Amino acid sequence: MSVLRNFEYYKEEIELALIQNAGVEIELYSIVASMIRESPNTSPLSIRDVSARRKSDISMKFYGQAGFPDFVVLAREKDSNAKLYGCIEVKIPTVSLDGNDEQLNGHIQSLKKVLYTNGIRWIFFENDIKNVLFDIELGDINKSQILWKSQKYWDDLLRCMDQIKWDL
Repeated sequence: MSVLRNFEYYKEEIELALIQNAGVEIELYSIVASMIRESPNTSPLSIRDVSARRKSDISMKFYGQAGFPDFVVLAREKDSNAKLYGCIEVKIPTVSLDGNDEQLNGHIQSLKKVLYTNGIRWIFFENDIKNVLFDIELGDINKSQILWKSQKYWDDLLRCMDQIKWDL
């Protein structure tokens, strides 16, 4: 098992990100991408960071009603037109995730499958803001202090992430 699929290591990484580089969303990108890439169900998939993309002929397939997401989930093909299955949108841990986020709604409408996280709460939507396949909170944040929940929540998150059917 990878270190980023280990709860103790993960908690420490999130806490270090908050303390050492607070308020920077991009700080979580490598953590989230590693967790997704290390899931057994992502072997036929390609996870690409498109957070810094600008509009161009090549990138427009990733641009939806809410602009570019942070990551797109594609078929693992050496083809610039690989099938697009969904996206991942990351927020900083101090941002509360709720269904009123205009960006989230745009991503769901455009890309259908959206994994939405601030590193503490993980929500997976499919086709509609009301169709939540899982919503797991690993802890509670009070100012910059995280009160982590038990290992059970982490195990539930990994199980749910490993069961996402991106390519269906």
